[in-house]
Amino acid sequence: MNKLSYAEISEVLREAPAVIRALVDENRALAEKVAHKERRERVEKLASAMHEKGIHLDVGLPALADRLEKDAGEGRSLEVIEQAVDLVSPDMGARLAQLDVEGSALAGDFERFLVGGVG
Repeated sequence: MNKLSYAEISEVLREAPAVIRALVDENRALAEKVAHKERRERVEKLASAMHEKGIHLDVGLPALADRLEKDAGEGRSLEVIEQAVDLVSPDMGARLAQLDVEGSALAGDFERFLVGGVG
C-alpha cells in the first residue's frame, strides 16, 4: 500500500477546491443544456399536436415550436397550453358547424342565402 507524504496531502487539499468548483460549474452547464433540450423536445411535441388538431396551421412547425419556447421562457406555462390542446378535438378549429337540411323545403333558399347572400 502506498502512503502519501504530508506534502502530497497538502497539495491535494490545495487543489481540491478548484477542481470541485470546476466540476460544479460543468455539472451546472450540462444540467442547463439537458433542460433546454428537454424543453425543446416538449415544445416540438406540443407544436406537432397542435397541428394535428388544426391549431395554428398558418404557422410552420419549427416557427410554432420557437414561439412556444419563447412563451415558456417568458413565464407562460407549457402545462396549461398542453392541457388546452388536449381539450381540443381533432379538426375542431377547421369545422365550425355542420348543417343537415336534407329533405327540408327551405333547404334550397337557405343554401342559396349561405352561398350567395340574399336569395
